[in-house]
Amino acid sequence: MPTETTRNDGSHDDAQRREATTSFFSAVQVGDAAVLYEVLTPNAVTRWPQSRARITGAMSCIRVYENYPGGPPSYRVERITGAGDSWVAELSAQCGDDRWYIVSLIEFEGGPTARLTDYFGPAFPAPDWRREWVQIEEPTPAAQPA
Repeated sequence: MPTETTRNDGSHDDAQRREATTSFFSAVQVGDAAVLYEVLTPNAVTRWPQSRARITGAMSCIRVYENYPGGPPSYRVERITGAGDSWVAELSAQCGDDRWYIVSLIEFEGGPTARLTDYFGPAFPAPDWRREWVQIEEPTPAAQPA
């Protein structure tokens, strides 16, 4: 008989995947290798298409974050959405004086995260040509180093 954390097909429910996603990003910031190893499949793949980097294996991912220049990145998780095996996290980060935005596409296999694809981009002003049709949002408060 399925428990509260599984559906009839035996997969983990959305609340558990949301928690795993939250745990992943928290663990990156504080350098918690044990949690990262727990929420990633052993053969997890992280892709950073803008730099053409591919990190294969949970331990390689952990080592990248452990050796990040200046310590792990500081960011704020703005939103996590998804269902089933596909999730999206939107984050904002303060990199020196610059605000950056990150979108992470997260794919699960069973319980752990199997694939992450991250896109990064700096903030920039809206061009004048479209000002009459848009509203300018105020940025969220800057992420503080952990």
